[in-house]
Amino acid sequence: IQRKWLYLQPIFARGALPQEQQRFRRVDEEFQGIMGGVAADSLVKAFAEYRMRPNQMEEMSTQLDMCQKALAEYLEEKRSLLPRFYFIGDDDLLEILGQAKNPEVIQAHLKKLFAGIHSVVFTEGAGSITAMKSIAGEVVPLQEPVVVTEAVEVWLPGPAPP
Repeated sequence: IQRKWLYLQPIFARGALPQEQQRFRRVDEEFQGIMGGVAADSLVKAFAEYRMRPNQMEEMSTQLDMCQKALAEYLEEKRSLLPRFYFIGDDDLLEILGQAKNPEVIQAHLKKLFAGIHSVVFTEGAGSITAMKSIAGEVVPLQEPVVVTEAVEVWLPGPAPP
């Protein structure tokens, strides 16, 4: 349970998967309560005497599994919209999706997604991308700026060809 919670907690803390927030929040509160009791008295005897509902740990594990399954389905949906997302891990993809309008985050992952593109040139305020840069410093201006929105899987591939 602890390992699953440690993986999912930062993801849900950022507000990912609003439809699963309620489920995770319930498990989070229960888990935090149990861990608070353990922190107050770390003796095994105290934990053994801790009052839990029958099957509480199993229920928490099942709920965390459901949250993890929903997250995997969400990431698969995003990968199907932009197959280049298959080249990066779940953590990187979550960072990109969660901070789609943050130029530093996008810059950090471009090398993994597109061969030959080391970075891009943003307009002031990072509202759109105007050029691509190679690792050698070559700059290729875009014919039309790519507007940066929250739907990174839509704008990251660039404008559709005419």
